Amino acid sequence: MKNIAAFIEIKEGKISPRSKQIIHLIQDIQQKHNASAIVTLFTFDQVNKVELPALSNVKLYSLTGTSETGLLSKGQIDTILALISDASNACVIGYKSSLLDAILSSAAIRFNLKVIPQVISIDVESDQFALKQSIFSGKALTYLHVSHSAALQLNPAFEFASTTTETSEQISEVVTLVQDTPHKIVSVDKVAQGANLADANFVVGAGRGLKDPTNWGMIESLADKIGAATACSKPVSDINWRPHSEHVGQTGIKIAPQLYIACGISGAIQHLAGVNGSKTIIVINNDPEAPFFKYADYGIVGDVFDIVPEIVKNI
Repeated sequence: MKNIAAFIEIKEGKISPRSKQIIHLIQDIQQKHNASAIVTLFTFDQVNKVELPALSNVKLYSLTGTSETGLLSKGQIDTILALISDASNACVIGYKSSLLDAILSSAAIRFNLKVIPQVISIDVESDQFALKQSIFSGKALTYLHVSHSAALQLNPAFEFASTTTETSEQISEVVTLVQDTPHKIVSVDKVAQGANLADANFVVGAGRGLKDPTNWGMIESLADKIGAATACSKPVSDINWRPHSEHVGQTGIKIAPQLYIACGISGAIQHLAGVNGSKTIIVINNDPEAPFFKYADYGIVGDVFDIVPEIVKNI
């Protein structure tokens, strides 16, 4: 492997916590395997410069010109891939998302790389990666060894510890992705929301146990108190009580926060598939037989309409 390309998130001039895990992985690769490996970092956030964990031979591209939907055309993806040096011997890294899935799959075809999805952890060995991978919607794990030249799609629960504390300032080079499609987005109505679900350390979720969408105020109050994002089960988003952007589950967003509080959610297997990466799960439900209690670290049997306001009052 002569080249590493990675897609990172930079918010308000700072690298996101989960993107920092990617940088730590690259540091380990350079330290253990190839100190001269060329590192190409891409971000879709507009940034002039950013403080990053120290890397050598690194270039940062700030990509602009994406559509309002955030999707890319084939020509735009080709423009990004053309910026990767010595791509015939590359490792391409990014977290799972609809945008990054398209880029990673295109990189795999163009550079003849294997796509390894849902990577939970990585050990860097001299001639290969030793990976732990989430499979069957998070219900099982598998272990495998792959070449350093691969497209790695990281699970939200991915972690990589680093003992290196040195940082350096990185200046970005702006690249405008030219729109090459005959279609045009006239307008996009975005749903206002709090913390980003994908990055949130704390998430408060609720289900049909709240009985009516007008009762969501106490969930939002709890989320505000602890700096959490809000989430919901699929039945709730299906009946338009909450936006689909909050749907967590097998067919929705998969999260891996430090804390997930589930209020009035029974715990169907489809929902569990989206939250089983959570470090700690607290379940509040008035049904002591609710399946969710079997997977919870802490459980409270009782009415959410009594318990949640009491928690908010006492925080």
